Amino acid sequence: MNRKTKVLFFLPNFNMGGAEKVTINLIRALDRMLFELHIVVLTTDGPLYDLVPKDVVLHILNVSKTSFSIFRLRKLLVELRPDIVYSTLFRTHTALEMACTGFKRRPAIILRNPTSPKLVIAEGNMSFLEIFFSKIAYKKAIYVLAQTPEMKEEMVEYFHIAKDKIHVFINPLDVSSIQNGIKNQENPFKDDNINVVAAGRLGQEKALDILLKSFKIVVQKNKKFMLNIIGRDAGEKESLMKMTKELALENNVKFWGEQKNPYKFFYFSDLYVLSSIREGLPNTVLENLYLKKPVIATKCVPFMSQLIDDGNNGFLVDVGNIVQLAEAILQYKSIDIETKSPMTSQSDANELFLSICNVIEGS
Repeated sequence: MNRKTKVLFFLPNFNMGGAEKVTINLIRALDRMLFELHIVVLTTDGPLYDLVPKDVVLHILNVSKTSFSIFRLRKLLVELRPDIVYSTLFRTHTALEMACTGFKRRPAIILRNPTSPKLVIAEGNMSFLEIFFSKIAYKKAIYVLAQTPEMKEEMVEYFHIAKDKIHVFINPLDVSSIQNGIKNQENPFKDDNINVVAAGRLGQEKALDILLKSFKIVVQKNKKFMLNIIGRDAGEKESLMKMTKELALENNVKFWGEQKNPYKFFYFSDLYVLSSIREGLPNTVLENLYLKKPVIATKCVPFMSQLIDDGNNGFLVDVGNIVQLAEAILQYKSIDIETKSPMTSQSDANELFLSICNVIEGS
């Protein structure tokens, strides 16, 4: 294409979720000589707003729910006429497909799958209608992204997508943001504690209740351990704080809320823990490995074994195993992060979008 390719990214908001963070990382990485970049959001709420580059055109729909955005999104698509539209959540996939219904000239739609289809369907977190509309959206998309090879296989099985349409794209890191986030920062922790960090929205899938029960065992053996939980409330904060009190962990657990700069917490910590039941591909694990922090994580994603060399740069534990998680935390000093570096090959955003351009030109 002689002119710049016009790309529109569709997000609900700028909350510090994994899908949103990956989207911002992509935007920051794309070559401005090749792409004209736009973002459409329901609202500008959330700390990731500060990471949006100033040269990206922002479109605000001013609605409270994704389901309310369809007609305004359709109007924007007609006026803007983007070449590519990128969506990264099930609900935005559905809204985008509905907004494009009846278009004679559809933009090339790229849909990134946010999490394990197997687990999200098995847990009943998607209704029949949501599954039905997701299948339609994926079928009509020109390009579908899976975060891991295992996720690709699940998408074929559960959404009945042609395998050759699905492309594995490992979440890219925004190294410059990480480096800026740790530069000239003060240590938020007390030096005499063993500071453990867990980060993510306070929702059931993160299994922070399991982590708290594990931490009770940890503190009974070593009171120097301090658990620092970072993330916005997604319905579980009240019950987690109640559990913290019931377990008499008030002096060893701190809820920091959502943080614009989580990297300083990662950088000054002694250990990062992921206790999730399910994930797509957790950015926080990639970020902590990049910062050469020991990581303890559940086997919530098969691909985790590609990131963590069990017993070397971290420990892998079974999902929901309280005792195993506690024992791993207590043994964190045996982890030698230097023995295995994090993934050196990073997915390239420009290569991804240029390949999509080639598909558009060939269609």
